[in-house]
Amino acid sequence: MTEHARYFRPSGLPGIEALHASFVSHAYRPHSHSTWTVAVVERGAARFELDATRQHAERGELFVLEPEAVHTGMAAVPEGWAYKVLYLDPRVLDAYAQDDGAVARASRWVVFRDPALRRRLLATHAALAGERAGLELDELVAAVLDGLRSHLRPDPPARTRGRAEHSAVRRARAHLRERFDRAVPLAELAEVAGLSRFELVRRFHAQTGLTPHAFQTDLRIARARALLAAGDPPAAVAADCGFADQPHLTRVFKRSVGVTPGRYARAAR
Repeated sequence: MTEHARYFRPSGLPGIEALHASFVSHAYRPHSHSTWTVAVVERGAARFELDATRQHAERGELFVLEPEAVHTGMAAVPEGWAYKVLYLDPRVLDAYAQDDGAVARASRWVVFRDPALRRRLLATHAALAGERAGLELDELVAAVLDGLRSHLRPDPPARTRGRAEHSAVRRARAHLRERFDRAVPLAELAEVAGLSRFELVRRFHAQTGLTPHAFQTDLRIARARALLAAGDPPAAVAADCGFADQPHLTRVFKRSVGVTPGRYARAAR
């Protein structure tokens, strides 16, 4: 199996993106998305860490990741894996649900089988690849969301790290959000948090699943996606988001998103 990846960002469906990919050696670093991740494995098998758990998804299986869930991703077999994934902004689920039941806040399970939902997902992905749009594509997405509802629940997400956030971590996260595009020394962050550097890193990882550097990188990637989608050139995006240069942006972006910034930018139609 050769590696390839194609990204989709349909202009008529705000808050919905898609990725079609085959990976053998590519491995996602620990990261998170602000969206729901709904994936179907078509060939091979994948393994990934999700919070404090280890997961395995094989051909024909689906997996759902909640927004902000920290995870990795890599091939579980030598021949690699192929999958298709929808990234759904939580507001999309809110809009489709409206008064028709409670809004989904958590996933009932991570990896599962549902042949009917699998068919709906693949039909939607085929429409995206065939550049179909308008009411037809909108109805296919609605069918996916309807089929997904039974696999979600309206309760708050039950995280392994679900205890109250430590105030020091909250201060550190706020500081990084304000300075996501700048170099922030660990000593500076520790002073803001009111902890030693060692204790800050330990508490930060325990609360978020990420190191402070990885958290800041996720913030930069999220901002880069927004700028690229708006049409900003990759070189300017790299400078605006705190990357050393465009090659640095490309390396980090592809490791996290699965495609290069250029391919992501060209995904809109």
